[in-house]
Amino acid sequence: MRYYKNSKHLILLIMLSVVALLVQAAGNHAHVKNAEMVLRDETWTLDADLDVQLGHALEEALSKGIALTFLYEFQLTKPLKYWFDDEVVTERRSISLNYHALTKQYLLQFDKTQKAFDTLGDARRELGAIRDWRLAPHAVLEKNQSYQAALKMHLDRSKLPKALQVDALGESEWELVSPTFSWWVKESVR
Repeated sequence: MRYYKNSKHLILLIMLSVVALLVQAAGNHAHVKNAEMVLRDETWTLDADLDVQLGHALEEALSKGIALTFLYEFQLTKPLKYWFDDEVVTERRSISLNYHALTKQYLLQFDKTQKAFDTLGDARRELGAIRDWRLAPHAVLEKNQSYQAALKMHLDRSKLPKALQVDALGESEWELVSPTFSWWVKESVR
């Protein structure tokens, strides 16, 4: 009976170790939790929330002063029945994240704007919060027409220093790509 209790504890310890390794190996991941197009001042804007997690390699690169650039890609298409979908809006936004060692702050730079954060967690939350991204004038969408919207985000490895670009090739610890998040948009009010 004593052997049974010890083996039970051993199995539990092994299972906890495997779970800890899986969590540690998960590293980088990003996914869009929600997104919506909102009409503000006769302009279609995008609001979205993403969950962005950086793995050990990316956090270490940040701490050594290497800037990470993230590319957000938005596309709005009008589905056509007998032909290729019509691309209505395609927009890209680049956001750079780096660590400033003297001030011990994380800096986010986008659209000629810079924000400073004391912790990486705060910077990641801001990196995942898209607010009021101006996409297109109101008139671009036709009344009573449905459109397919899609949003994705990824680490732009081409912006890394050349030496790291070679190391990052084919390495999963340098891979950060969100699955494409799609939803339907219908313009019904004029």
